[in-house]
Amino acid sequence: MKEHIFFGLLLISLLGCKSDRSTEKMVHRVLQEAPLIDGHNDLLIHYIWCGECPRELDAYPLDTATSGHIDLPRLRKGGVGALLTNIFGRGRQMNEYLQGWDLIYRLAEKYPEDLQLTTSSKEVRQAMKEGRIGIIPSMEHTYHLVDDLGRLRTLYHLGLRSVILAYDTNNIADGAYDKPVHDGLSAYGKEMVLEMNRLGIIIDLSHITEKGMLDALEITTAPVIFSHANARALTDTQRNVSDKVLLKLKENGGVIMLTPVNYFTTQEAYDYFFVKMDSVRKVFDERYPDPDQMTDEEIERADEEWMAWESANPLPVVTVKDFADHFDYVKNLIGVDHIGIGSDFDGMTYLIEGMEDASAFPHILSELANRGWTESELKKVTQQNFLRVFEAVEQRAEELKRSTNPRTAKVPTQDVD
Repeated sequence: MKEHIFFGLLLISLLGCKSDRSTEKMVHRVLQEAPLIDGHNDLLIHYIWCGECPRELDAYPLDTATSGHIDLPRLRKGGVGALLTNIFGRGRQMNEYLQGWDLIYRLAEKYPEDLQLTTSSKEVRQAMKEGRIGIIPSMEHTYHLVDDLGRLRTLYHLGLRSVILAYDTNNIADGAYDKPVHDGLSAYGKEMVLEMNRLGIIIDLSHITEKGMLDALEITTAPVIFSHANARALTDTQRNVSDKVLLKLKENGGVIMLTPVNYFTTQEAYDYFFVKMDSVRKVFDERYPDPDQMTDEEIERADEEWMAWESANPLPVVTVKDFADHFDYVKNLIGVDHIGIGSDFDGMTYLIEGMEDASAFPHILSELANRGWTESELKKVTQQNFLRVFEAVEQRAEELKRSTNPRTAKVPTQDVD
């Protein structure tokens, strides 16, 4: 009897190993044939917004292991073919913002065998074919576009190809974590959506309110994306996307690029950060109302109290399986043709177990494969869905440029945050 049990367990183990190898081979094949396009990252933070910043490219080389989530070896290991990279400056002044553009151009020049600035779907495909990683310039706010639409056109010619309409706080759209003032998109925001359609800039609806999402989906004549968001039905936060909006996204032909940010992935993690931890912060704010006036002893005591609280209240564990639940949910609701991946690497501290950096993309693909996702479905997720949207945006722009003139609306003062 014991021998039968032993051989039964051995057979199960061998079958499991064979299955693991089969999954690994399939994921490798997917990433070889359809390298992943990551919907969002904040790589420039290591040159602009770090403790030692501003710093030069040699101070944070990408051809070796870095302290962040992204470097060239890990991008290669993760099967990454292109990145929508957020271009930003140290402040809101245009000259500061242009320094970010200078950095991204110089990064591409510094690593010409590995990186290429890509401003069309054709260039993205060509870069991947030649073994380089495409950088698709994006913007995670509209601070620098508030004067007039001429700025949008100028940045398009510089290479801008995707824009988020607001970054949590209000701008031309109501931000997800701000008190609404526009009831969705502002009048100028609606004009900007139409001009983005005409230019061929991808509209990104991450970070804005549900009403703003619905306004944009009603107005746009080209597909849109959510570059880094999850399903609100699984994790109820304004930053995620409701079923109502997802169904509209399907009608639009757009894509939600699901993100491994810890607190957008499970309700437990979200509540930990935005309910439980917030309540503790309020207690600390009352106890230490003016940090600038704190003595060394008070600072030390506050640090000890905070560490004691964190030790007694550990961060919830969020796994690749939790992340995969969002893929299954969205697939069942609107279909696999509307799903991608947007990491938010280098823009978030709290990522999930198994998705800690750019080398980890095969982990989520393996989990999906083990759940029955096919090779053709995984290729849609890694790049085909996004490229379809990019090409549709370009095609619509060609049509509009033949039939419409550049829009010249000026921003009203109440639209400026």
